[in-house]
Amino acid sequence: MAFENRQLFDDIAKSALKNYGWENDDETSLIVLSENATYLIKNKKTGAKDGVLRISRPGYHTLSELKSEMLWLNQINDYTPLIVANPIPGLDGEDIQVVKGSDGKDYFCVVTEFLEGHEPDENDETQMEKQFSYLGETTAYLHRQTEIWNGTNQIDRIHWDYDTIIGKNAAWGSWEDFPMSENEKELGRRASDIIYHRLLRYGKTEDNYGLIHADLRLSNLLLEGDQIKVIDFDDCGFGWHLHDLASALSFIEDKPNVEYLVNAWLDGYRKVLPFSDTDFMEIDTFITMRRLQLTAWLASHKDSDPVKELSVGWMDGTDFLLERFIRMFG
Repeated sequence: MAFENRQLFDDIAKSALKNYGWENDDETSLIVLSENATYLIKNKKTGAKDGVLRISRPGYHTLSELKSEMLWLNQINDYTPLIVANPIPGLDGEDIQVVKGSDGKDYFCVVTEFLEGHEPDENDETQMEKQFSYLGETTAYLHRQTEIWNGTNQIDRIHWDYDTIIGKNAAWGSWEDFPMSENEKELGRRASDIIYHRLLRYGKTEDNYGLIHADLRLSNLLLEGDQIKVIDFDDCGFGWHLHDLASALSFIEDKPNVEYLVNAWLDGYRKVLPFSDTDFMEIDTFITMRRLQLTAWLASHKDSDPVKELSVGWMDGTDFLLERFIRMFG
């Protein structure tokens, strides 16, 4: 979804500073408009980066869902070697601030710590395998933490299953809304049917399903020396652990080096947790399902500039993946 009124969110960001007592000393600058509007908060005099503000668009997350995300974030720093950006409470002690926009709607605002570090270079193929090993290891630490944490029963987040990923209640809309031919739609339907039945057989167990990041790719890692930092838990919810592997390959599922990246991810993951042969057999199922999910995402965000660029040649790569998947399992 595009943000039709940029000024509305700029004004909300400025108003949100009052909830932290920063209205006189700090200013906000837009980082990105996506599912949310994200702003950097800087001190006007010193230039110090005091935090990152995320404004959720109305209807994207409930207050309960956002509180659940904050609850998990506060646990990760305590029980893993990873670093995440902890929420900064407002003057009232609450992690989530409600700001009324000029349109009369309430907007949920969260400020988190600013984390130093650099994103891995996704165009540096010589470093990609090493970085995917980081991704696998990072993901396993999160999976292990959620397995031993008894607080997951307090979490109110979406369940990323077949129905909400590419089924009738897909959270990002229908993949068939992306411009494609009838033959391509039929390919997608055949692949979807195979995915559905394979997931039924795979099942949901305490070993393969739980609280996941759901978007843990290189763009959501920050590196500072040997320290790994994780950002953007906006899509977190309950799902298959393998969905995190498929998400690591978002938008590059059809690249020739994917096999090597998967192996690197698995090498990193196995440093922390085991990975069974049964899990291994379903890697292509989840990669294909993620590709269809992203096809729906592109269709529902078609007005934004990054999506226009990503959409060029998208169906060529998607057709290749679908045809291969059908040959393997159809």
